[in-house]
Amino acid sequence: MAPSALTHDDLEWALDVLARRRQALVPHAPAFWRPAPDALDRHRDHLDHLLSAGARGFRTAGSVLLAAPRGDGWLVDDAAVEGAAPASEWQHLWDAFADACPGDAVRLVCPTYDAERAEHATRVGLNVAESWWLRELPGSGGGQSGIDVALPGADAVTVGAPPVYAPPGPILFLPTVKDVAALPAALTRAPELGCVAIVVAQRAGHQDLADDLSACGFRRHCDYYEGRIAPT
Repeated sequence: MAPSALTHDDLEWALDVLARRRQALVPHAPAFWRPAPDALDRHRDHLDHLLSAGARGFRTAGSVLLAAPRGDGWLVDDAAVEGAAPASEWQHLWDAFADACPGDAVRLVCPTYDAERAEHATRVGLNVAESWWLRELPGSGGGQSGIDVALPGADAVTVGAPPVYAPPGPILFLPTVKDVAALPAALTRAPELGCVAIVVAQRAGHQDLADDLSACGFRRHCDYYEGRIAPT
């Protein structure tokens, strides 16, 4: 099946495809990605809103890609490929996207556990701009989101999960780390704040921070690929 535009009539089908992908990711981060009881309804509302707000979606018989407007370009997060030839499925969907939006900026969300998505991102000329590192905190939870937290060498904030997920507490998010002292401080403060996990953003090329994160028990959880959509 050649790719076609994703419409509101395809929502129930797309929800099923995307739910299977989400479920496959849960074992890699069971607290961070714990599904919300009403995840299907929440995701339906989200996709419906995106399509109504100008998102560009494409589908084949078993795969889907939805690009949401982001600044002067697009954010691709809701995408799932099924079938015996995932590389071809990715390419067919991307070609349809490229035909519709040639030259536009794009940011592709890629959990590190999704090797096929990462291979596709590299194949179409995108590069990792940022990586998020995760450390889950078993037994912690119950805190509040929206709290600013001062750490030595970093500012942090407690944030809620995307609506399709329901971890038992907020995430302590460090968008910028200027001093490695922030990492052990975060590991101390996060449980005190009832956070279920810590996420640290690392810009591409900051290998020293990556090494420090690994030494503190964090793992690279999600890569963000960026670039321009090459015309087909």
